[in-house]
Amino acid sequence: TVKAPMVGTFFVPDTNEVTEPIVKVGDKIKKGDVIGYIEAMKVMNEVTSEVEGEVTDILVDHGTNVEYDQALIEVK
Repeated sequence: TVKAPMVGTFFVPDTNEVTEPIVKVGDKIKKGDVIGYIEAMKVMNEVTSEVEGEVTDILVDHGTNVEYDQALIEVK
């Protein structure tokens, strides 16, 4: 499980700022991969994975306010 490192608004845009997310269910991710961004105080902060594996579920929607340590993505 990848958790929020801070309080803010979670975004999962692609690198071109379109609606397609950076990660999707079924994607393989590694430690350190960027899986989204959290906006806090008008600053976009990268959210990186602390685990390796396959994304099995994305638990929050694009633009959702998240709390510190809230689960964002399930990984197996």
